[in-house]
Amino acid sequence: IVYGCDYRCTFCVVPNTRGRQRSRRPEAIEAEVREMVAQGVREVTLLGQTANAYGRDLPEPISLAALLRRLDAVEGLERIRFTSNHPREMTDDLLEAMATLPKVCEHIHLAVQSGSDRILHRMGRRYTCQEYVDLVERMRRAIPGLAVSTDIIVGFPGETEEDFERTMELVRRVRFDSAFTFVYSPRPGTAALRLPDPVPEPVKRERIMRLIELQNRISLEQNLLYRGRVVEVLVEGASEKDPRRLCGRTRTHKIVVLDEDPAQ
Repeated sequence: IVYGCDYRCTFCVVPNTRGRQRSRRPEAIEAEVREMVAQGVREVTLLGQTANAYGRDLPEPISLAALLRRLDAVEGLERIRFTSNHPREMTDDLLEAMATLPKVCEHIHLAVQSGSDRILHRMGRRYTCQEYVDLVERMRRAIPGLAVSTDIIVGFPGETEEDFERTMELVRRVRFDSAFTFVYSPRPGTAALRLPDPVPEPVKRERIMRLIELQNRISLEQNLLYRGRVVEVLVEGASEKDPRRLCGRTRTHKIVVLDEDPAQ
């Protein structure tokens, strides 16, 4: 739904490779979704480098919340997701749409990148850790059962052990359902290339292993909260790990492997 990006995060090459944000017209998106539904599609994911900034660059600006309301009315569509999202673009209108539209899933991917305000400033992220935490808490109050996933970069130039520990503390505090974790690597054409104090590779690797261990433990604890519950699963097909079983996802984007045989 969106090409390019207007943010200039210092680690990201997208603005240089894909240009400024360019949103597709809502009627074109709706027409595509209707065509997909006619072909049997039940779930769609609205994609953009900053999906929740959708529509503000159009000749007649429209918000992502308005687009969600438009797609929620498509008969035959059962689930809507959108990603990836920037914390600064999570408006009250969008939260209300997520909380009230029945087809919008109870899951948000909201990249935090670091738990250190100093590193966030060097990244050009334009929010503080406390602002991020406050936003997640507000979203969880508005949307019961909300699952939150994120992106985290380890070893950004200048990251000290104290900075990294702040990231670990944020992960403990927010308790993400899952996280995509990355070791920072330089990208040609990004502002981060000019930043001093690179973190040695062995330090990066040691830190990310500690982060992964922590997040894996939290993810397991979050998943165990589903024990004994009955949830809706949209079956996607045979399980990759065991083709003799079916696999699907909950509305909160958790993978479920079913005992049913795909051949049946």
